[in-house]
Amino acid sequence: MPTLPLAIFKEIKISLSTIVLVLCVVFQRSCLVKGTPFTPKFSASRDAKVLNVHVVPHTHDDVGWLKTVEQYYYGFNSTIQRAHVQAILDSTIAALLRNPNRTFTYVEQRFFSMWWKEQSKELKEKTRSLVAEDRLTFVNGGWCMHDEAATHFMGMIDQTTLGHDFLQREFDFVPTIGWQLDPFGHSSSQASYMTSLMGFDALFFGRIDYQDLQIRLKTQECEGLWDASPNVGMPVFWGLTGSYGGNYGPPRGLCFDARCDDVPLVGLSDKHLLERMNDLVKGVKKQSDSTKGNHIMLTMGEDFNYENAEVYMKNIDVMIDKLLLYQDMKKIDIASVFESKFEYINIFYSNPVYYTKQKLAEKGRSGLKTGSPFNTWSLKTDDFFPYADSDHAYWTGYFTSRTAFKRFERVASSFLMAARQMESYGLSGIKNSTLSQPLFDLEDALGVAQHHDAVSGTAKQHVANDYAKRLQMGINKAASYMATIIKRTILQETSINSLKDFGFCQLLNETICDISESASKRGEDLYIVVYNGLASSRSVVIAVPVSSPGIYEVFKVENNGEGSIVSSESVPNDGKSLVYFSTGDLPPTGALTFKLVLKTRRAEQQHPRRSSKEMSLTNGIIRIDYNNYSEGAFRLVNHFDDSEIDFVQRWGYYTSFDSKNRTSRDQNSGAYIFRPSKPNETLHTIKATNVSRREISDLVDEIKIEYEFPWIEHYLRLYKGKSYVEMEYKIGPIPINDTVGKEVVTQYKCNIDNNGAFFTDSNGREFQKRVRSSRPTWKLNETEPIAGNFYPVNAAIYIEDSRKSFGIVTDRSQGASSLSDGSISMMVQRRVLADDSRGVGEPLNETDGCVSPYPPYGDATRHGEGVIVRGKHRLVTGLGSSGASITRKEMDEAFSEPLLFFYSADQGEEVLFRQTSFSLLQSVLPKNVMLLTFQLLRHEDANSFLIRLGHQYARDEHFELSKPVTVDLQKLFKSRIVDLVEKTLSGNRNREDWLSDRLKWTRYSQLKRIDQYNEQRDHTIILNPMEIRTFHIKLEATGAPASSSISEL
Repeated sequence: MPTLPLAIFKEIKISLSTIVLVLCVVFQRSCLVKGTPFTPKFSASRDAKVLNVHVVPHTHDDVGWLKTVEQYYYGFNSTIQRAHVQAILDSTIAALLRNPNRTFTYVEQRFFSMWWKEQSKELKEKTRSLVAEDRLTFVNGGWCMHDEAATHFMGMIDQTTLGHDFLQREFDFVPTIGWQLDPFGHSSSQASYMTSLMGFDALFFGRIDYQDLQIRLKTQECEGLWDASPNVGMPVFWGLTGSYGGNYGPPRGLCFDARCDDVPLVGLSDKHLLERMNDLVKGVKKQSDSTKGNHIMLTMGEDFNYENAEVYMKNIDVMIDKLLLYQDMKKIDIASVFESKFEYINIFYSNPVYYTKQKLAEKGRSGLKTGSPFNTWSLKTDDFFPYADSDHAYWTGYFTSRTAFKRFERVASSFLMAARQMESYGLSGIKNSTLSQPLFDLEDALGVAQHHDAVSGTAKQHVANDYAKRLQMGINKAASYMATIIKRTILQETSINSLKDFGFCQLLNETICDISESASKRGEDLYIVVYNGLASSRSVVIAVPVSSPGIYEVFKVENNGEGSIVSSESVPNDGKSLVYFSTGDLPPTGALTFKLVLKTRRAEQQHPRRSSKEMSLTNGIIRIDYNNYSEGAFRLVNHFDDSEIDFVQRWGYYTSFDSKNRTSRDQNSGAYIFRPSKPNETLHTIKATNVSRREISDLVDEIKIEYEFPWIEHYLRLYKGKSYVEMEYKIGPIPINDTVGKEVVTQYKCNIDNNGAFFTDSNGREFQKRVRSSRPTWKLNETEPIAGNFYPVNAAIYIEDSRKSFGIVTDRSQGASSLSDGSISMMVQRRVLADDSRGVGEPLNETDGCVSPYPPYGDATRHGEGVIVRGKHRLVTGLGSSGASITRKEMDEAFSEPLLFFYSADQGEEVLFRQTSFSLLQSVLPKNVMLLTFQLLRHEDANSFLIRLGHQYARDEHFELSKPVTVDLQKLFKSRIVDLVEKTLSGNRNREDWLSDRLKWTRYSQLKRIDQYNEQRDHTIILNPMEIRTFHIKLEATGAPASSSISEL
């Protein structure tokens, strides 16, 4: 031990206590100064015989789960759960300010932004200082901690961007760590896009499959490298939390929150403190034995901890101080406990950022041979789905739970994408700082909806209702805003005020539109603006509800108010009528205007349904031959590539495991967990009783299949010019008179030999290969052969062999599998009557009525009938080994359906147009590129935008569309680009800075791309397969088509 000459202290006036404290810091040993615990921070040792224990205080604050967002924040409704986020943040900031060595880690910016608005200027400055000193650290930094199974990549990116924007504006802070502690499984997209391309250096989480965890504990693989994509990103560091116990809390016996029952350390005798420290050392040894190196992290916190942060942190202070002190006093012999692997435990306050940097430095000291690409860390290339925490508890039910809300979230996300485009078109050139934020409510609601208990469908019913209400309020405000922009964009001033009922019809999926039905009833002219949010032209068939049968004409409106007649047909529909018409080519990110006119009314019914045991329909591209409806047998013929596939489609259900129907308690099926009554339960099939056909001119051809139970309706449709079959279903109310829960599945069987393999998308991006009854990284002990083979499908699933391919494109996230060769099973709805004991505390029993108050004020009884859900699948077929390419073609269109805005005018009234069509872009993007985001940057100068472009094909999926593609950004815009900066995925950091500063985990960790953005190439970029690139762009201020007339918005 080095010595210091006493003369140094004689020459300066300094107190003895200060000298002792300096010595403590220098030699990293514990001591007391006037009774204050010694609590070092960020003080890692490089000595290989020293185990560095990083103490990371944190809280996990669900953005809704058992209580709503506001109930959690303000601490309301404590009879359901004690949780008060406002108090947590008040208390934590105060505790950090009391001790300069304490640290804290926080995630959910939805809550932090609420708290921030309430603070004084003085406390804001103090909080900014805590952030600047790395004592208050933000990880993830999104609006919430999003789910990874039921989320689409658009929602994941948007919610993260929302939080990152807040942190950058208020703190100039850029998160560098992913922190997904609580989601129930982890996707490859989370690693590649939401970690690597987001600019994060590492990703930490709590939950992995129990079989996987047991193996990793024995093989020191609880941390490692994850390179999840063969197309994008680079390896990132990943690690488990919660002392590798399958969660994210503190070591056993050391939870010091008021919600915990552990005995506090403060006030204990020296004897009892020593006993507790010996227990801690044993726990630390167990944890260090399950990973490599000499650094481990203790996550000190759980759900809604730190309401009294001073109490919690005083106990942590004592824990750190006493463990260091007892080692120095030789009361704890570390070498004997660790069998000489380590001789000292260096414990200190830390955060995930510092911990990650130390793991990288540790790797650099590993002493392995030069050229070893991954040093001591193993490399994971698959994902962490599905997740199970015990033999019969597979968390695969939430892939489908609350399926109606899953669809609602997807619709709202697509709507926001279009609304941002339209705002950018209508408001460019206006000084942004003077504008309100009419899209923020929708951005906020969608940010909350990505939470891992929101879109996952695992919140209490009243919270799920609140999530839906938020989305609807956001859509209502955004729709009104969009309608106003459209009206002032296409109409001359003299016609603006003469129009009636201008608005958006959201219930077209239920063939309901009050505006169109009222206008047709009054005999008024109906104008329809069809907006295409995709950056490529497309033609679609539109169905407009009208009040009564009749002869209608549809015109494509030209600028002079007149136009050409388009193909249309009126068809009866449940006492009303639907007018079908084809839009022709819709402009990219733009709109066309149509006029629907009632010529004569008629009472007779046209296009009756015709029943037959055998029937055939075709649109010239696809032919459906129905030959045995009772068995659900039909053939799909694709005339484009001459492929033929014979199918048998069945509807049925699995009965939910419910221990109340058994003699002993066992794991129930519930909101999280899917468990059939028997592990190998045969699907309870529902027999078809009739098939009928209705031909609707050359636009639409339809087959309706009726079943023995009236709660299932099923349609197959062919549309003009489309290479897919639309399967629409209507399910519910699912009967529960027999007190048995039901998991409803549609199953397709065909003559494809897929040898157990099937492919599911990861959050709408890359496809993951799945193999039935198998896991890529360990030998599966299969206990639930049905539930354990379901995987999340966000956009598509397919099977293929060397001759044929079959895929299904979904309109929302659902669970799916291939339970036998040649089959795909899609779970479309669940009604479960038991709780699965994973925290939500109620069954997944959605009804169309209300819920009585929760205990102690009521019994949370559901009122009304079970809900009815509607949905659509797109069925696609092709030649062998083409599953990815045939599904890719439909995924973007299924996500971004055209938006319809309606307004009416008196019959024959002249309407003066400024323009009847418009487009945000001056040129069409290539077929394999999607404009993911075009967003006005309201906090930047006028004409500043955030733009994301995505390559929509992976390598080797298509002979042409999987190639890198060149895009000249300047050609997209009429105005000249005056500034262009590439950013990380959320737009919060210059990509060039990140590439320079990022932690490099391997010698070969280069981005998987061939080219980099080069400012000297006339704004031309290259997009490689599956790549997403984000830019801040500023256009020359030349005004916008409608800017002068909408400046008051």
